[in-house]
Amino acid sequence: MEPEMPCPTRRDIMLLSAALLSYQASYPKGSCAAGLPGNFADFFSPSQPEPVLFPRKSLTQVFAVLLMRSAYEAVDDLNFIPMDRFQAAFWKLRQAEYEPYLLQRSPLRTKQGDLTDPSYFDFISFAQLATISREIPKGQQEFEEFCEECENRTKLVRREPELRSNAALPAAFERATGERIYDGLRNGFRGQGFGAPAPLEPRTPLQDITRNAQQILDIFAANGYALKATIQDVVPSRSCASTEWHGACPSAGTFRVHLEGPANLWGVAALKSRRAIANAYDAMTLEAYLRSCGCSASYSIKCSDTGIDEYWTIS
Repeated sequence: MEPEMPCPTRRDIMLLSAALLSYQASYPKGSCAAGLPGNFADFFSPSQPEPVLFPRKSLTQVFAVLLMRSAYEAVDDLNFIPMDRFQAAFWKLRQAEYEPYLLQRSPLRTKQGDLTDPSYFDFISFAQLATISREIPKGQQEFEEFCEECENRTKLVRREPELRSNAALPAAFERATGERIYDGLRNGFRGQGFGAPAPLEPRTPLQDITRNAQQILDIFAANGYALKATIQDVVPSRSCASTEWHGACPSAGTFRVHLEGPANLWGVAALKSRRAIANAYDAMTLEAYLRSCGCSASYSIKCSDTGIDEYWTIS
C-alpha cells in the first residue's frame, strides 16, 4: 500500500496561491502558448529563505531613510533608467512579493510603511534591491525623463561613457550607494550627526583601519541595523610581515564581519538565492570607507539562521 500523502494545510494553500500570483505578475507574457513555462519546475518563484522569527532591534527612522535613500539616489546617478519607470517597477514588484512575505511570517505582524520595524525594513530593502537587479540588465543608454522645472517637463538623460556596459552597473551601484551612506554618517543626514571616522592615510596598518571600521559598524548597531556588529579574525598579509616587505602593503590582509540579528537577514538570503545585488548596506559603506583609505577591498557573504558573516580581503 502506498503511503498516504499528508493533506495540505490552509497556510500551505495560501502560500502556494500567493506564490502563483507573484509568479503571474512577474513572468513575461507570451512566453509560451498557455502563458506557462515549458519546464513546470520553473513555474515557481525562487525558493525563499525561512522567515526571521526572533526579535530584532528597531531601526532609527533617519538612519533607515539614509540607507534606502542612498540606494535610490545611486540609481538616479547612474542614469540607466528613468526614475518614474523605476518607481513603477519598484511598486509592481513590491505588490507581487509582499503578500507571500506576510503569509510566510504569519502569525507575526509587520508594520507596513514603518522603516523602523525590522521585518518591514527587511522586506522593503529586499524589494528595492530586487528591482534594481532586475532593471540593470535592461539599462538604457539614453532616455527622456520627467523634469518638473524643465520647459517641456522632460529632459534628455545620457549615461556616462565609462558605464556604457550594463555589466559595469552592479559594482558602480554598490560603490555609489556606499559612498552616499558613508558621507551621511560622516557629515550628517537630515540634521542628524552620526560621528563616523574620517579616512586614514594610505598604507595605514590593517589593525588601525579595522579599528575605525569597527566604529562604523558600531553606528550601524546603535541605530538598530543589527543586535551586534563586530570585526573579528583580523589577519595582516604574511607578505607584509616578511623580510621582503618594504612598506608597500601594511593595510593588506583579511578580516571577518559578523552581524548578529541584522535587519536585512531575510533580504540578503532572498537576494542571494536570486543572484541579485544584496541589500548589504553595511558592506557597501565599509567598502567606501576602505577605498577612502586607499585600500582595494572585496568580500563574500554567508548567511545563517541568525546572522550574516562577511569575509573581507584587503589589498
